[in-house]
Amino acid sequence: MKALLLTLQIFCGTLVFAQQYALELNYQFGTNIPIHPKYPTIEDYSHTGEITLLQHTQANKIWTILYGQPTVAYSFAYQTLGNEAILGNAFYFVPSLEFEAFKLKRLDMRVRIGWGGGIMTKRHDSFYNKENIVIGSNLNACVSLRALFRYRILDAIHLQIGGGITHYSNGGLTNPNLGINIPFAQVGIQYSFQKPVVSDSLSKQLIAELPSLNQSFRPFVQIGLGLTETASTRGPKHPIYSIAFGVSRLMARISKLSLSVEYLYNTSPYAFDRQNGAVKLTHLNYARFSISATHEFLFGHWGLVTGIGVYMNKHKYQRSIILSRIGFNFYLQNYFKKFKHQLWLGCHVRAYAGEAEFVEVILGYNW
Repeated sequence: MKALLLTLQIFCGTLVFAQQYALELNYQFGTNIPIHPKYPTIEDYSHTGEITLLQHTQANKIWTILYGQPTVAYSFAYQTLGNEAILGNAFYFVPSLEFEAFKLKRLDMRVRIGWGGGIMTKRHDSFYNKENIVIGSNLNACVSLRALFRYRILDAIHLQIGGGITHYSNGGLTNPNLGINIPFAQVGIQYSFQKPVVSDSLSKQLIAELPSLNQSFRPFVQIGLGLTETASTRGPKHPIYSIAFGVSRLMARISKLSLSVEYLYNTSPYAFDRQNGAVKLTHLNYARFSISATHEFLFGHWGLVTGIGVYMNKHKYQRSIILSRIGFNFYLQNYFKKFKHQLWLGCHVRAYAGEAEFVEVILGYNW
């Protein structure tokens, strides 16, 4: 009898586990877009084989309830880049969040947003692969955006078509870093296990336990440390220091908006000019003053950060008046439950407009 009960317990546990998951096989057809006059010749289309494990989130966590129970996807793929001799090929692993846009009887549309890592089989080398002016490192960040239409042919099987774009970049940590952009069309098949259902009473209880939404303005301070190379490739990396003061406000439980002023000092161009010895060195010429607006989607302890701003002064080797950022923050305490006296650590990619400049680690605190 005990053996029978144990067998049933294991079976039921396995069934519940399986019901949370789905498996997906995809093929992508795309092209590598040359974004520079000296970009290597693209000789062929890009072909991608991808396998994805999907996990259906349940309404038993605050963030999944607030975001409408999105699906978490873990994608592994092999991708050709259009010029194997110079650019090589790529492997990527990208975790994603998938949101339902609309649903009819058998058809639905989903939007998938992911950020992970990609490995290039070839990179720039001053002696052996100098034609590769695109990527200076084997390990890079990989961003994937796509829209998918799914059609249910059986209870557990969906056919899907869609399109999107894959982007590779090292964030300016190693030169060169033009980046790779591959728009693509996708076709695939998905085997879905039954999506688990959590009672509404649990969802309502979790939301009811949250503190009242406090939308007052909160002052904050934020310091940053970045790294980048000089104009040469494979050279030493130089630090970039920043400090920002501002105010933030919760626009909703999942949305935070911040306004700030920032001082930034980049030692890389200063070191480059000092080495050349051709200009008069004045530290203020390498300093930057800016104002920025930053938005953040909150996931409890995590936040997805996007920001845009303008530089208020001219500085050496300035490429744009526009600054932008994208990255993540990790909060010491769950932001859904505590708004005051938050400490966070972040990792952001900073850019001139859309051209990545450096990667920055952030330490922040709000009152």
